[in-house]
This record gives sequence, structure tokens and C-alpha cells, in this order.
Amino acid sequence: MTLETDVPMTTRDGVVLRADIHRPDDTDRRPVLLVRTPYDKASPYQPVYLDPRFAAGRGYAVVIQDVRGRGTSEGEWLPWKHETEDGFDAVAWVAAQDFCDGRVVMSGASYLGNTQWRAAASGAPELRAIAPGMTWSNPLDGILRRGGVPEHGLNVVWSLMTGMTELMRRGKHAEAMEAAHRYDGLGRGEYLNYPAGRIPWLEKLDVPDIGLRRADADPKTVAELDVSSYLEEISTPALHIGGWYDVFLQGTLDNFARQRELGVSSHLVVGPWTHSPDFTPQVGEVNFGLAAGGQSMGLTSSIAAEHFEFFDAVLADRPLDRAPVRLFVMGRDEWRDEESWPLARAVSTRLELEAAEHAVLRGPHGESSADDGADGVSPAVATLAFEASEPVPTVGGGLAMHDGFPWGAWNQRDVECRDDVLVFTTDPLREPLEITGRVRAHLRVRPGATVSDWVVRVCDVHPDGKSINLVDGVTRVGSADGPAEASGERTVTVDLWSTSVELAAGHRLRVHVAHSNFPRWGLSQPDGSFVSDVLLGAGDSWIELPVIPPSV
Repeated sequence: MTLETDVPMTTRDGVVLRADIHRPDDTDRRPVLLVRTPYDKASPYQPVYLDPRFAAGRGYAVVIQDVRGRGTSEGEWLPWKHETEDGFDAVAWVAAQDFCDGRVVMSGASYLGNTQWRAAASGAPELRAIAPGMTWSNPLDGILRRGGVPEHGLNVVWSLMTGMTELMRRGKHAEAMEAAHRYDGLGRGEYLNYPAGRIPWLEKLDVPDIGLRRADADPKTVAELDVSSYLEEISTPALHIGGWYDVFLQGTLDNFARQRELGVSSHLVVGPWTHSPDFTPQVGEVNFGLAAGGQSMGLTSSIAAEHFEFFDAVLADRPLDRAPVRLFVMGRDEWRDEESWPLARAVSTRLELEAAEHAVLRGPHGESSADDGADGVSPAVATLAFEASEPVPTVGGGLAMHDGFPWGAWNQRDVECRDDVLVFTTDPLREPLEITGRVRAHLRVRPGATVSDWVVRVCDVHPDGKSINLVDGVTRVGSADGPAEASGERTVTVDLWSTSVELAAGHRLRVHVAHSNFPRWGLSQPDGSFVSDVLLGAGDSWIELPVIPPSV
């Protein structure tokens, strides 16, 4: 192979962007894989995600370009601002190189996934396929906010990390070191120093954050990273890659489902992964087995192979010879191909929250999974407290934060021992139960404050007592949501996003309800305290589960 570094490209407005070019040492023209990144084109993480040598072995050249204002590229760093125009120009420039046959594909995760969507939205005719990994759809549901709540943990850590390198570019080494110290402090409880996910220190230095500050000042800027708003304009086939514990999981699923509705030939791969480029099968404290890893999927494939099987099929104008959906079912720890997402055979099933910390799983016609005497249960009320000085701590989940708050699947028993967390548990399951699809919570409540956050989590309780988080979500309720009923009651719906897991017989389902999950999500009352009521029984509060019937 040959490697050319810092190859310049000039954008339409005269800014020079630079790229590294990896290609076989010959004169053949071939399709090119373009990667556009804000995280340094020479980063050692890039070959972990998709190795240029593997691409060369499949007959592709690889161009990795620093986006505007990052790495070796010139211009002003303003996240998301220029990716549509620069993406169009980059695709056209690559297609015109003497080693390219005029066909370009793209790959990469997170921000790199968004640069692909923006290039596709630009209408670049040479762009034939994209593979956006772990990328959101609606930025108000997974990168800037979720359920109306700031993505506090993500915004602060990302802004300090990118701010540090931006300050280094400006020659402000002392300030860059200060950013590094502030980053280190996040693991020592200093997230509290940045209310609502804002970093006033960076703002004074005129260093941009992930986009939350700009969105608050000018809501129109949200459109710069809102994939959902322009999907109808995109006909580019996409390979969507997600993880059940990824911070942008639901956006990945939604983008795929919408493309399929629009008739775009796209595919989906979802493993048990976090927001990590190495697709490891060790997810928090749970290891899903060798075959769960992105380098050895089912011992027959890999993330890299999935990319180029998809690209080869699109470039050859032929269908990919497999089902459009490939899912890893946790618990069973097996890969399974499906024809669609969400699964058409899923049966909506209620997990009702009842008094005495009890939850009851009911089928679509109201049958119970246990002899629980539900008909004799009287409506009850559980009180839920919030104290800003001692919020419920973040323990795992689909997040991207400081290393002191690791992502993935973790035992929640310490959280469940708190007085400010309501816990509801089913009886042991009599037979295996598969949950694959989107999970939602419906709570009948009397909020104790004018603005309150409602956090719900569903866990898999193992026979040894371990309580492993599966899905969670948050919704902020305030005056903008309309007045409560005369009784002070209202129904709050919390989107817990999606999962695919089979609970074995003897396992139990457990539900948490709380007013906080900090520092992952910002606090509704940074200095306050209050007590709310959650109504239980008679169908007041329940979890909507997509249950997959057993195969005949």
C-alpha cells in the first residue's frame, strides 16, 4: 500500500481541508471509501473501527479527511455548520482523483455518521452508499436533549475534549491544560459545576460546545444535525450500525425504519455494543461471548465484512444476499436475521406496577403471568422524593461520558437501595420471555414541582440477585406540557428506546422510577427538593413491552 498524508483539497469558499490517502500501490482505478472526521485523521482509533488495509484487500482505496477547523484542516471549527457543503465538495474531489473510478462510499460512527448523512443530503452524485454507525436521528432525542432534558454528561465531556484540542490549535496551551484538568475532574464529581450541561469557562474563550448552547440561542441551528428532517430527500442506500447500549441507539433504528418506509434499499446491524469503536463483547460487567464481538460476529462475519458486502452489492447494483436486519438477541446470545424493524410479530404486553413494590406481567388480553391476586389489589400511591444535592447517580446505560461513569450493563443493586428510587419486581418467570422492540412507560402521577423529570429503567434480575439494566429513558414535565387535571394528576409517557433480550425462566423483570439520573441527564431543579406521587393499580402505571411469541 501507499500512504499520502496531508493531501490538500480546497472547498468552494476557499478553505483548505487535508486528507490522508491509503491505497494499493498500483495504477488501477477503484471505488473509494471516504471518511470525514473531527477526531484526527491519523487517530489510532480509525483502523480499529475500519482498517484501511482490509478495505484495500476488498479492492477499495481509503481517504480520511479532517473536517473544517480540525486536525490539519484549515478554517473555523463550528460543529455541524459546514458539513453539507464540505461533504459535497469532498465527494466530488475524491471522485476526480486518478485512483478513483468515480464511485465513492462513506463510513464512520457518531459525528462521522452525521458527515455521511450530510453528504448524502447534499445530493453528491458520486456518493453511492453510506454506512452511518451509531448516529442519531432527531438531535432533541439523543445528542442535545432527551425527553426535553439536556444530555448533560455527553455535552460536558465532549465539549471539554474537543475544546482542549481547539485550544491547542489556537496556541493556548495553558488553557488546553486547564480543559484537561477540568475533564479529569468530571470523574471526581465536578459535573455539578456545569449546570444544564453548559460550560461557562469555554463560552468565555469562545470555544463551541456540542451544539446545545447554539440551539438554545437559535433553535434553527438544530437543523444542522437533524437527520430526521431530511431523510425524505435521501435515496442513498445505507448500512445502519447500532448497539443496544449505544447513546444513539434509537436514532439508528429510526433512520433505518424510515429509509425502508421510503423504499430505500438499506440494511441494519445491531449488536450488544456501546458507543465504542472496537465493538467488544464485554459490555459493562456482562460478557456476551466471543461471537458477539464486532470482529467475530457469529464466528462467520465482522463489522468490516458487513461494510464491504453491503458496498459491493450496492456498487454492483444487486441485492445483498441476506435479510435486511441482523440483530443480536441478548440472553440467548445469538445473532438472528429479520425481515423488518420493528418486528411485525411483536405483541404489546403490559407490565403493570402495583403496590408493595410488585409488578405483574400481563398479556394482550389481560392474562397474568402469575397467581398474583391482581383483582383484589386496591389502588395505591407511592411517594417519590427528589433532592438536588443528592441526585440518583448514573450507573451504566446507553451513555457517553467520562470514564468514571462507564457505559453498558451493570448491576443496579446500589441504586435500588436508595430511598428516592421506586422499585417494582415481578415473580420469577415460568418460561423464557423475549423482549425485542421499543419499550415505553406510562405513569399516572401527581408531580410535586412545576418542573419535574421522570426517569424509568427496566432491568433483568438474575437468580443470583444481579439486577442488570436493559433500557431506560427520561421525560421532563412542565407548564409547557399543559395544565394537570383538576386532581393534580397527569399521565407521563417515558420513551425507554429499544432492546432485544431473552430472559430465561427463573429471571425476573424489575422497574425503577426516579426523578433523576445524574450526571447523565441534567436536573429539573438544580437547587430544589420535592415529593411526587405515583399512582399504582387499576392500570394507572405500566410498562409497554414488545414481547416476541415463542417459535412453534
